[in-house]
Amino acid sequence: MAQAESNSPGRRSRTKLPFRLSICGKSEVDGFAGRGVTHILSLEDPQTPKRTPAWFRGVHWQLQFHDVESAEEAQMLGGRAVTPRQVQAILDCGQQCLKASATGPVHLLVHCGAGISRSTAAAYVIAASVLGSGHELEALRLIRRLRPEAFPNLLVVQQADRLLGRNGQLVSALGLVRPCEVDDWMPWVRRPAQQPEHWDNPDDLADLSW
Repeated sequence: MAQAESNSPGRRSRTKLPFRLSICGKSEVDGFAGRGVTHILSLEDPQTPKRTPAWFRGVHWQLQFHDVESAEEAQMLGGRAVTPRQVQAILDCGQQCLKASATGPVHLLVHCGAGISRSTAAAYVIAASVLGSGHELEALRLIRRLRPEAFPNLLVVQQADRLLGRNGQLVSALGLVRPCEVDDWMPWVRRPAQQPEHWDNPDDLADLSW
């Protein structure tokens, strides 16, 4: 796989993903039978039972959180926001796919309910993590090619930006799909993280199924 020069010592910046990536809604998952899917990342609402497709024989991860974009929105709607630990788990899924791609073909399918917000955000931060710092727009353009209706969940992207140390670059790239909002987001880069109380709960990842 061709690679660009490293952006920093010990880190490689890639010119393309070394594994196949697909995004869909929950009702579309069975349409990927027979298409070489090796890994599935399911992003579901809380309390959703994990159901692995009958045709699938690979690695299936599930994370549960609502499609809300702030702690305030989650509180107002009585929902559960994504946590930093869950976003780290999303990034770890991408790294596991990267590692597996060194020994054989990998096809990661990411899905949420509609295939628009949570799944596209997860796919975006996975792609940006694998491609390396400075390739945020490239990663987002890839997601738009894969899923033109992509409208990535802001909270997932914000948390990934912090975890990856991207200094707002993951967030600012969202101006490609949400141009009217990006200026309002940028002060967030300089603010301390605002976390709902349950983010410190040791059971945050109780719904992560491997």
